[in-house]
Amino acid sequence: MATRREWREPLVRQLIAANDGADPEQIIERFADDLRRQAGQDRLPIRPDLIASCHGIRRKRGSYDFAGRIYAEPSGQLVMDINEQDSEERQHFTEAHELIHPAFPNFAKEERYRLDATMDRHAENREEEYLCDLGAAALLMPAQLVANEYSVRAGLSDAERLSVDAEVSIEAAANRLIALADEPCVLLCLAWSHKPADRPALRKGVNVPQRLRVRYGVTNHLNLYVPKFKSADEGSLFDQAAQDDLALSGVATLPGMESAGLFRVEAKRYGADRLERVLAICRPTA
Repeated sequence: MATRREWREPLVRQLIAANDGADPEQIIERFADDLRRQAGQDRLPIRPDLIASCHGIRRKRGSYDFAGRIYAEPSGQLVMDINEQDSEERQHFTEAHELIHPAFPNFAKEERYRLDATMDRHAENREEEYLCDLGAAALLMPAQLVANEYSVRAGLSDAERLSVDAEVSIEAAANRLIALADEPCVLLCLAWSHKPADRPALRKGVNVPQRLRVRYGVTNHLNLYVPKFKSADEGSLFDQAAQDDLALSGVATLPGMESAGLFRVEAKRYGADRLERVLAICRPTA
């Protein structure tokens, strides 16, 4: 798993200090494993609702304008609110995400909200949320249950199998496979969108067509910058996958990363409407 060199948020720095300077990603992985083991959850799918109950967290489902939150009542009772309007797999991930927040020092002094459940990975510049997403993935897809059973070598078929077995979204499963990979690899998530430079024209009412663009990318065992909003060329493997119902495979360069050389790419379209996106698992040819 790739690690970061510098952490800026005060709560993350406090977490590091409280754990003798350890890497926060490893701290969170261990915390997630401890939560799971203490609740006797040792096979997929992991049940975050049972883990919450085991740890005395009161769980409430209702119609909210946020995906989830966890907070302490004046009595000290921890309460988790989950938006019942989200899909079951998104509720599971949100529950797991919220279970990680108490790992941070001084947790009980402020509420935490997970506002957006439309993707299963927060941007790394929101450090606490990113770490809670990492912890949620570790909780629902523990390394010891996943690493030897599912692989990036099997591509999206193993991501789909893990998605079913762990009861998580395909996006969460693919992210976890990349994080646990023992070889160089990239996951790209692309969606139809405008780039930030299109906004002035859009405000003027100009009809600017959307393009298939990189929404985010994650790498492992590679020192590679993935440029957000870079568009895929028309007719490229990624563009073809966006028009098809089946996974497409081939050798290609990656959008905005042509200098990195050729990759073995498997890409497929998932979701519908505003959640439609193309996921691609990419492995260097050399």
